[in-house]
Amino acid sequence: MFDPSIHPIIHFGTDAVQALSDLYPGRQFHWVRIPEIKDEALENVRLALSGRLASETLYSQGMPDLGQVQALHDGFWHDKDPQNSVLLGLGGGSLMDLVKVLRFVPSQEGWLQQHLDVAIEKSDCLKVPLLLMPTTAGTGSEVTPTATIWNFEKQKKHAFFGPEVLANVAVVDPVFCCSAPWLVSRDSAIDALSHALEAIWNRHQTRQTALWAIEAAQIICHELPLLEDDLDNLARRERLSEAALLAGLAMAKTQTALAHALSYAETAANLKSHGQSCAYWLPFVWQLLMDSACDAVIKENVMKAVGDCFSGPESMRDWLLKMKFSVHPLKGSEGQISQQIEALKMTPRGQNFAGFEV
Repeated sequence: MFDPSIHPIIHFGTDAVQALSDLYPGRQFHWVRIPEIKDEALENVRLALSGRLASETLYSQGMPDLGQVQALHDGFWHDKDPQNSVLLGLGGGSLMDLVKVLRFVPSQEGWLQQHLDVAIEKSDCLKVPLLLMPTTAGTGSEVTPTATIWNFEKQKKHAFFGPEVLANVAVVDPVFCCSAPWLVSRDSAIDALSHALEAIWNRHQTRQTALWAIEAAQIICHELPLLEDDLDNLARRERLSEAALLAGLAMAKTQTALAHALSYAETAANLKSHGQSCAYWLPFVWQLLMDSACDAVIKENVMKAVGDCFSGPESMRDWLLKMKFSVHPLKGSEGQISQQIEALKMTPRGQNFAGFEV
């Protein structure tokens, strides 16, 4: 089921943090994490590393902006021994994207700029082993070979991607998601739902990616509304973590499609979370798919994924509105965005969308 050439080693479940005790013996760990984690969970990491924690860096800047990432990257390894190190990233998708960059020890100034938006097929500098531990059930970044770096000044998204970007190990312990408040949990879950649906209405979908994505979407649609008033329910957190992991595995294979292509401008211009930006477009893109002549199996798979909860795009829109998302209308605005849609048809994400004619 898992191919080590395209997936990291995965440790999943409550108390998966204990796996750290057996990983990379003899090496020092450099820990980059968000501050919003319960003390007990942090202590579990320190105990599992049993004296191997050499440094700890807090990151609270949100979505990684190019200037911030560049500044941190330039000096990160100056006082450390990268040859004898492991990098441990503990946080949401933004932090995990950041540490995917930090694990490369730059060989020259401007290294990051030279490696944006081009696939990193072979590393041209020292690469430190990378372990990722998500604190949200959302992005799936722990199992994807991609990081998103934003230039908010120019309202532009950059991709840092390729086989060399993939983490070595993913430790998915739902205990670490229990610190996430409702809005963060909500947005993260919708991000994962968007990954699942985008993997289904995708020209690169396979039988395996469809199975992963269908299961992920089913879990999210059932569990997410129940979480709002039950944030400490570890079993529910574990199910949502499983869904995010499955959606991430599917999306790592297929890549994303039209909803993500539409969402990027929304994120860059308004600094909305990625989940909010995707939620805005999901019902609209589903409606485009339903109105298209795409493979009937793909439409059937969408209904397998979300049909128990939604009769169609309109009821999904109502569900998202009830959770207080802003959502694009399904009808009456086609002319306003037709040029945008036409332009996106020529992009890689647009070309992935099965609802467009080839």
